[in-house]
Amino acid sequence: MADDLLRVRDLSTRFFTEDGQVNAVESVDFDVRDGEVFGIVGESGSGKSVTALSVIDLVESPGRITSGEVWYRNADLADEVRDDTPEAVDGEFVDVRRVPENVRRALRGPSFSTIFQDPMSSLNPSLTVGEQIAEAVEVQRRARSNPRTTRSRTQGFGLTDLLASTVFPSRSYVSEESRAEAIDLLEQVGIPDPAERADEYPHEFSGGMLQRAMIAQALAGEPDLLIADEPTTALDVTIQAQILDLLRDLQEDTGMSIVMITHNLGVIARMCDRVGVMYAGEIVERGTLEDVFDDPVHPYTRGLLGSIPDMDDPAPRLQPIEGNVPNLYADEMEDRCYFADRCPKAMEECLDHPPEFDVETGEPSGGRTETGEHGARCVLAQHEYDPSRALPEDYFRSEDDTESERESQTEEVSADD
Repeated sequence: MADDLLRVRDLSTRFFTEDGQVNAVESVDFDVRDGEVFGIVGESGSGKSVTALSVIDLVESPGRITSGEVWYRNADLADEVRDDTPEAVDGEFVDVRRVPENVRRALRGPSFSTIFQDPMSSLNPSLTVGEQIAEAVEVQRRARSNPRTTRSRTQGFGLTDLLASTVFPSRSYVSEESRAEAIDLLEQVGIPDPAERADEYPHEFSGGMLQRAMIAQALAGEPDLLIADEPTTALDVTIQAQILDLLRDLQEDTGMSIVMITHNLGVIARMCDRVGVMYAGEIVERGTLEDVFDDPVHPYTRGLLGSIPDMDDPAPRLQPIEGNVPNLYADEMEDRCYFADRCPKAMEECLDHPPEFDVETGEPSGGRTETGEHGARCVLAQHEYDPSRALPEDYFRSEDDTESERESQTEEVSADD
């Protein structure tokens, strides 16, 4: 079994808005191993993207990471921070949540990199694609010369230097070596005529080519972990397949680990070694691809799988999950299983907030199962469904819903009269 590269423990992120506190990520635990693709799947609004942003400390105001640990295995980093922050070091692992902000910032690129959802909004429309990738290469080249300082990323390149660079090309921040490497990266991700395309602007690229350019930019720092946040959104099926094949080939060639964020179970089945299913800010089931797809325990996981067509027998109607993802406002989230109001097997036990259980032993896992593989935040991992303890169908219906239905029935009776 491969060693863990990343261990996320009890990670929680809140958004403090004028309308109230939003619990976007709730006590999330997962591991990412060397050279694997770990998938996070769930409906829109389940907390997938915020989880990814929390791992690399890119949550913006009014959001804030309120608790949790992100342990990253890097022996050199552990040696560098051991004296100043010994509480953040455990062997070769470093809790990047406890190190200074400038150290976390320096990890973006050479350690963690991200492919964002919308490449058109992630690239600067006023700069050529090649210039933007070359700048990413240059930043990482300078950072490697003194990796733990912010100044090393710019080497004092301030406003005066910027103005001078517009007059004297030799004073440019980006070196010719970095420009050449940017072209190599474009070629590596399958851009035809990379030298010519490097001089084009984002609007001159197709959607698939923009996504490839984003991947090239993400690879500039040769990261240990690549987070791909919905990398195939808005692409046609043929281009989606090409992007996924590219990511898989790059992963095998470089040995990097990938966290694949998606709502598409087909992408998960095609790419991932292990998977975590998210709902309402929690990972409600996790395990190997075979565990989750062939032996799902949580009714939400079963609902997701039941809402996709069966290619062997496409005749049966799809079974969508009834209801909607909760809005995650703290004052509206009850301390129970968050899926209970949509669950066809909700029981009295579901009125208590369940821990994660080891599916094989039925015991609480404490964030890591005994086997290290299949866990589910559901009482069905501990015992079978008991119809005698089932909650009434209208248990979670509010008084407003009941009153609205009564009024509707009254109107129907009046109309009949």
